[in-house]
Amino acid sequence: MENPLVIRSMQTGFVLLDRILEVDARKIVGEKTFHGASAYLGIEALAQLGAYHVRFLNDFRKHAFLLKIQSCTIPTGSTIRGSYRLFGELRAGSAHSYAHHLEARRDDLVVWGGDFLFSTVAYDHRFKKDLLQTHYGKIFSCLRSDMKTG
Repeated sequence: MENPLVIRSMQTGFVLLDRILEVDARKIVGEKTFHGASAYLGIEALAQLGAYHVRFLNDFRKHAFLLKIQSCTIPTGSTIRGSYRLFGELRAGSAHSYAHHLEARRDDLVVWGGDFLFSTVAYDHRFKKDLLQTHYGKIFSCLRSDMKTG
């Protein structure tokens, strides 16, 4: 048997958001400080912001996930450093699908961003409600109150 390929991001946690500053039915605003992270983690932070917005819109009663990145610019250079304001705007939505424009700004300049599609499914035997609804709700609450989500 061959050895499996193992990829390590060197991240200590899966939550790539530092805080959520604003959220309502049309938008979500967050913050993230990067310390020499790979560019793909900037895109992942935007995807997490969008997914939390979708969960919020559904009162955390459905499992939300990234369906597709329609288009996205990426940060220049191999690593990203510093603090960024993350913005998400709901552009369209239906019972199970959500189109968001997400971007990271620094000094009011868009550094990276794009159009992301999210979807929801009912909790079931694969996506366990008693585990996931509580988990995501707790993390969202911590991000809103600026507590560590560790």
